[in-house]
Amino acid sequence: MGRALKHLGRALLKQCPNCGSRGLFTRWVVMRRHCPRCHLTLDRNEDDYFIGSYVVNFVTAELLIVTAAFATIYLTWPDVPWDALKWGLMATILPVPFLFYPWAKTIWLAIDLTFRPPTLLDFEGHGENIEHPELVPPLIQRRDLP
Repeated sequence: MGRALKHLGRALLKQCPNCGSRGLFTRWVVMRRHCPRCHLTLDRNEDDYFIGSYVVNFVTAELLIVTAAFATIYLTWPDVPWDALKWGLMATILPVPFLFYPWAKTIWLAIDLTFRPPTLLDFEGHGENIEHPELVPPLIQRRDLP
């Protein structure tokens, strides 16, 4: 549980969930290929890896809309301003996926690293480029390459 919270905490700060490094994004929606500090391959070398981040982003946007709708209905009952609620929620849902995009990517990476800890194959150059071996979790250092 501690590793998962550490990964999630770093992800919420848009840091590398593995080492805590900043600078994973070159622009708002453009993520680097590797972490600049620990050299973790951020897409874990898989096609369609960030479909998971799409799901995180979609679920977050939906939860925001549902929460805002229920809060507005609860706070204004029985005179709910239905038209204002509809247009307000529509105006909110449009920018949310774009604004939340970097966090969705880092949160998905944190979830994946929690359930599937990295191996040396997940690092650029399979680990020989790691300047700070202390950033590689101890489990990885003991594993043999296939």
